[in-house]
Amino acid sequence: MTGLQYLGTVFLTALGGFDPAPALIAAAALAAGIRRRHVLIFAALLLGGTALWGLVLSLTGGARLGRVDWHALARDGSVAAWVELALGLVAGGWALYRVLRRPRPESVREVRSPWGLYATAAGFVAIVVFDLPFDVMVVASAAQPLFLTVPGWAAWAALSQAPLTILCAAVALGRHTAAAARMQSLWARLAPVAGTVATACLTAAALVLVADAAQFLARGRFLVP
Repeated sequence: MTGLQYLGTVFLTALGGFDPAPALIAAAALAAGIRRRHVLIFAALLLGGTALWGLVLSLTGGARLGRVDWHALARDGSVAAWVELALGLVAGGWALYRVLRRPRPESVREVRSPWGLYATAAGFVAIVVFDLPFDVMVVASAAQPLFLTVPGWAAWAALSQAPLTILCAAVALGRHTAAAARMQSLWARLAPVAGTVATACLTAAALVLVADAAQFLARGRFLVP
């Protein structure tokens, strides 16, 4: 992978890992009266921790992950099919629950203390390893020189958390009040649509997983090669 291809990977995986939740939490914290410096520390912990975590994993385990034949592992006989079927049923059950549950306003977790903010940042850093775009970025970074991976991970963290990055720039400039209010208002309008899209994607994924596994268990071959 060339340096230019790596930069493209940074952008595409960051887009796939896009997450507005931390920015909304930061906006809610500002509205609750938490001081600006604590919000900036929250952002520094989350963005810096994500970049550092990714860099460490790239240097220590990225090459080994890149050598794993994930396709063969996911297509290795009936065990893979049963695992896929179980995942499909779980995803389908969750999608059904989302459809049948009572409609309620989408809410964002409120944090009312600096230590709560810091703990939330640590939690986001810890669970990012379960984000597929992050894992792809780890593998891609393992083959790159350090002078590319360091800014690559910094850019990945800033882009995947673009709303938080923008909000923090506004906080640093003292113009955060209007930015936070606009962000919360925009999310209030988009949240119902985002929830519907998420449910639809979850349903589609469940159907594909179940159909693929059922095809193998019935006929000995997967729908998706």
